[in-house]
Amino acid sequence: MFKNKSMWMKVHTYLSLFFLPAALIYAFTGALWILNVRADAGANITEFQVQDVQKGKEQELILSELAKRDLEIPTNTHLREQRGNLTMGNIAYSVTLQKDKNGEYKIRVVERSLYGILLLMHLSKGSFWFDIIAIGFALSLIIFYFSGLIMTSFCKRKRKPALITFFAGLFITSLMVYLSVVM
Repeated sequence: MFKNKSMWMKVHTYLSLFFLPAALIYAFTGALWILNVRADAGANITEFQVQDVQKGKEQELILSELAKRDLEIPTNTHLREQRGNLTMGNIAYSVTLQKDKNGEYKIRVVERSLYGILLLMHLSKGSFWFDIIAIGFALSLIIFYFSGLIMTSFCKRKRKPALITFFAGLFITSLMVYLSVVM
């Protein structure tokens, strides 16, 4: 099984092609996240104050306020608690009832851009469907390295430079983790 290089080349090639869209999503959204571009980038956000929020009647209030302002009603109007606020909708279009520090309520309507949706998928904030791809991609990364080593037969002719490169990468990665924690 491990000696069949052509099989490992096929596994490596087809898995990498299959997961290329996921890899591009993770690379793109991850780099922009590091550069502080958050999920609300490019989103259409509408906020307005509301009065007389009665416990147990929040859903009715939100729906009537949206209708009054001619705003879209989310496809999922089930209220759920998120970070102490009540919210409905999904990651593409959400409506949240928020209470500020002064005890006043506002409704925040967010229609996210494609980037915002993809970033939230990257952060596993959507439903579990994309998580299946994410877990498959994570497992395939291990297989990519393993199949690459098998295809090259562990670099017989250049084993010493390969090991030096590996240990340099291990050292530098460990150093960066350490510096990120202590500094």
